[in-house]
Amino acid sequence: MGFFSRQGIGEAKPETITSVIGADMQLAGDISFKGKLRLDGKAEGNIRGEYLILGESGIISGDVVVSTFVCSGRVEGTVNVQKLYVVKSGFIEGKVETMDLAVESGAVLNGEIKSRSQELRLVPGSAAPEAANWEEMKEAASHAPAKKKGIAVK
Repeated sequence: MGFFSRQGIGEAKPETITSVIGADMQLAGDISFKGKLRLDGKAEGNIRGEYLILGESGIISGDVVVSTFVCSGRVEGTVNVQKLYVVKSGFIEGKVETMDLAVESGAVLNGEIKSRSQELRLVPGSAAPEAANWEEMKEAASHAPAKKKGIAVK
C-alpha cells in the first residue's frame, strides 16, 4: 500500500484524529503521542509520535520524529519521519530525513534533505501522486476536525 493510495496511511480523515491542539494553545516542552495528532497551535519542544498533522496556523520549534507528517504550517528543527507531505503553505527550516517525500508547489524546504531509501529513482508517470489523494491530504491539513459523537471539537 503506497503513500498516495486511496486507502491507508495517506488519508487523514478528520474523524480518525485522536488528539487536537487548537490554534489558541501554546505548549512548551516535549510532546509524545499515539494515533493522530492535529496541531494548530504553537509547540516549543520535540514531538514524537505516529501521525502528525500540522495545520496552517501550527508552529513547531523543535525536532519532529513521527511515522507520517502532513505539514501545512511552520517547522524550525530536524524532521525525521517515514513519510512526509508538505502542502503549499508548509515551511520547514532545518534537516529533513525521510523515506517518502511529497512537496506541493509553493511549499518551502530550507536546509538539508536526506533520503533514507537505498535507491532514489524517478519512474516515468510516478512523479505526481493521484490528484484525489493530494486533495484529501490538503483538506485534512487545512480544516479543523469534524464533530465527534456529539462533542464539538474546536
